[in-house]
Amino acid sequence: MMISPFYWGIGIENCWMAEHNEKNRPPKRLLDVYLQMQHYITWREDLDRVADLGVKVLRYSVPWYKANPKPGVYDWCWIAQPLEYMVQRLGIIPVVDLIHYGTPLWMENSVLNHAFPQRIAEYAAAFARQFKGLVNHYTPHNEPQISAFFGGYQAYWPPYLVGIDGWIKVGLNIATGMVLTSQALRAEVADAVLISAECLASPPPAEVREKLNLVVPEGASDDFTYQVQTFPSCLVCGKVKLESPFRKALARAGATEEQLVWFMVNEQSPDIVGHNFYPNCFDQEGVTAEEAIAKGARDLGARLRRTATFFQRPVYLSETSTGYTDEQKAAWMRAAYGVIAGLRAEGLPIVGMNWWPLFETIQWDYRDTARTVAESIRRGGWNNGLYLIEERFDGTLARVRTGAADAYRALITAHPSG
Repeated sequence: MMISPFYWGIGIENCWMAEHNEKNRPPKRLLDVYLQMQHYITWREDLDRVADLGVKVLRYSVPWYKANPKPGVYDWCWIAQPLEYMVQRLGIIPVVDLIHYGTPLWMENSVLNHAFPQRIAEYAAAFARQFKGLVNHYTPHNEPQISAFFGGYQAYWPPYLVGIDGWIKVGLNIATGMVLTSQALRAEVADAVLISAECLASPPPAEVREKLNLVVPEGASDDFTYQVQTFPSCLVCGKVKLESPFRKALARAGATEEQLVWFMVNEQSPDIVGHNFYPNCFDQEGVTAEEAIAKGARDLGARLRRTATFFQRPVYLSETSTGYTDEQKAAWMRAAYGVIAGLRAEGLPIVGMNWWPLFETIQWDYRDTARTVAESIRRGGWNNGLYLIEERFDGTLARVRTGAADAYRALITAHPSG
């Protein structure tokens, strides 16, 4: 495994949710951000914009539903071109998200499908073989916490389950898929670097305890809360020990002893733990920008420190952004880097920072509405692009460079090695 000295990165928002069959949950539209934002057409120019920032890394995705249209059938025609261009022409390291939430249309019940773990591992192995020598950085499953929470607890995404029971069922299947996918990638690519993309998303830990009638000892409450918040990744990384309250919670919810032992035996920690963090500094009434950024920086520092301590791996700030104006975005990127520099000075292995996204894009609820693409672009939250979008009279979506892009480039130039 070779790890870059510091992963200065950017991301192109790449969420896709192809499951839009009206008989399942009407009315839904196909969500494919590359399609809606015209990246399938403008990919070359978009990648040139990435290179112009001076970044070393691009978090990127191939929509699984397009690349694997039938079981065992693969189509690499589109993804091959941008991968070759960014690596061979631009010298950018792609970190490939193999699943950015959705699954192929032929896979019933999405991530809850009985064959999901085997199918995604097969897909990962096929992709790795196809692009061996070109790609060696992978994210086996982007934000598995969101997948389990939205699909298993909130019924917002497939398979549309509700409650603690659904959350655990979906999370266990996702965790199994992450283990098999990681094994497949490491078997195919000798120098594979696996970078996770984690966030904190879960039902309230108190509700988990209540619904499962579980008593958590005072000294174990912090670990229990963090394992709830990082499920299913904590299971993949072998962090759910024999006597831990969270293991007891999984068992009470139906996980078998055989399943839980399997995760311990087949632990597949990533080489780098990515953590996604959006502070929303400028959405707080009665708080000055300086106060909000200072609080966001403190929260970020605590998150990165906790992540490094819990997972015992190098940590990458794999997504971050905030701000509605160039000045606000620049202020946050400098503050976030200041936190990282401080933690690195203490000896914590913080190995990179990734702004998300390169250009603003549609929000995920495009799938649930009749809004146009332009009407679905709302700034804030995670959608703080360094390029803004202007819809032209002919329907094309122009990328408009902002001063925030210049600020990010200047930050990278000033600290090329972190």
